[in-house]
Amino acid sequence: MKKKLVTKVLAAILLIGAIPFSRANAETANAPYKYVDLAPSDANYWQTEWETQVYNYKMVRNFPTMYTEDAWKAAQNAGSLMMNIHPDAITDDNKEQILAAKEAIAVLADNQVKPFNDGINGEVLYIWGDKMPVTTPAEDLQFPLVNYDGEAIYDNADFVPFIVPYLLENPGEAKGTIIVLSGGGNSSRSNPNEGYRVAPGFNELGYNCVLLQRRVNPYNNDDIVMDLQRTVRFVKFHAGEWGIDLENTLLAVSGYSGGGGNIRSMLTKFYGDITPDQFDPSYVCDEIDAVNSDVDVAHIIYSGDVLNTENPNLPHMFIAVGADDGIGGRNGFDSSFALFKQAYELGLDPELQIYAMNGHGFGAGNAGTTSMLWMKSCDMYMQKVMGRAEVNYEGEVPEEYTLTQDILVDWFPIGETKVNCYTNAERSKVLFTFFGWGENIMVEGLLIGGRVADVTFDSVGYFSGDAPKMWELVDPAAWVPVQK
Repeated sequence: MKKKLVTKVLAAILLIGAIPFSRANAETANAPYKYVDLAPSDANYWQTEWETQVYNYKMVRNFPTMYTEDAWKAAQNAGSLMMNIHPDAITDDNKEQILAAKEAIAVLADNQVKPFNDGINGEVLYIWGDKMPVTTPAEDLQFPLVNYDGEAIYDNADFVPFIVPYLLENPGEAKGTIIVLSGGGNSSRSNPNEGYRVAPGFNELGYNCVLLQRRVNPYNNDDIVMDLQRTVRFVKFHAGEWGIDLENTLLAVSGYSGGGGNIRSMLTKFYGDITPDQFDPSYVCDEIDAVNSDVDVAHIIYSGDVLNTENPNLPHMFIAVGADDGIGGRNGFDSSFALFKQAYELGLDPELQIYAMNGHGFGAGNAGTTSMLWMKSCDMYMQKVMGRAEVNYEGEVPEEYTLTQDILVDWFPIGETKVNCYTNAERSKVLFTFFGWGENIMVEGLLIGGRVADVTFDSVGYFSGDAPKMWELVDPAAWVPVQK
């Protein structure tokens, strides 16, 4: 499988009234930034420039996959510094910070990987049509640029939710497709660690990814979660068009902190055939809203809590948390364990991983700790729980074993397992090999009178009692020569 990342851009950015921030960059950037058409000597210049560049920074930080890494980091650093400026008391140092941010965003525009354009090679795809459902009271939809203590609202007032696909070079060869949504509570999006690192990481493991840039505050939780539900439907609706095979591969949602909370809300309240018009009566459903919104697997990453729902089609769950997670004044792994226990009792075959020396927000993993391995574990879990894992024994089989066949064992604590069986020409010995608990396992026994009379070797010391039972599954007519 080719795992080269190809960022697919699937529509144009259309922000009405927004124009390029600099006439010099207008043609090269071809992006919807704003610019200041005032002379620096104008009394309103600096406050207007500050407001404009804050707008541009808020807009552009949602699209880093479109730019070179260095240009993105420079704009992020300069923009974050500019956000702390008091607009009513702009100092000379502040002016330099504003100009630095302006220049960094200009460089970002000049270093776009692709221009904004229409068609399959576009860069973002808006998930709603002409109208999106809104249940937040109109009086609550206020978008101040910043407050005196720093940033007040993460997005501009004209923000609309969209996705950024991270597709493999051949999307149809992927093991599955994962919708990623970062944390930040419901007030921001912590994309650098939980989106822009995670999506490429799953690409390397053989998965298509779709990064959701959902609404956040001042929108309420229902509006935010409806963006996630819509994304599930959007991906399913367009899968064939994009070359994604969802019939033979899995669809997962992967959420971190607040993003994981949004997943839990979707599983609780916005699942299956539930449609947005049930919450916003003015919203008119389209053909995408008719698509079922259930998923196969949910990644609940440092965001566990029990579900109070009547959802009959809850997904399998991979749950991960740091042992030192104390976000919100609670013990993070206690709530994650509570969700694991609930999912286990519901027969969802969940997995819970607790990482030592990790707190909240490890994202794609903290260097030097085992959390760096969580995505690999999640990959193995997803393929196993969906019945698509074919991990064969890779140890050395002795030369005396010349015949082989496979059996399927359904009583192991590691779940349904394919076992490779071997015997010798005399049918005096049997060897069982399989993969489990992250290692290759070997069980060997003596055959007397057509049964396992004694187990002579058990590599993990756990399966000796299973050898006679496994032998009963062997078909005497199914032996084939071992391929050398």
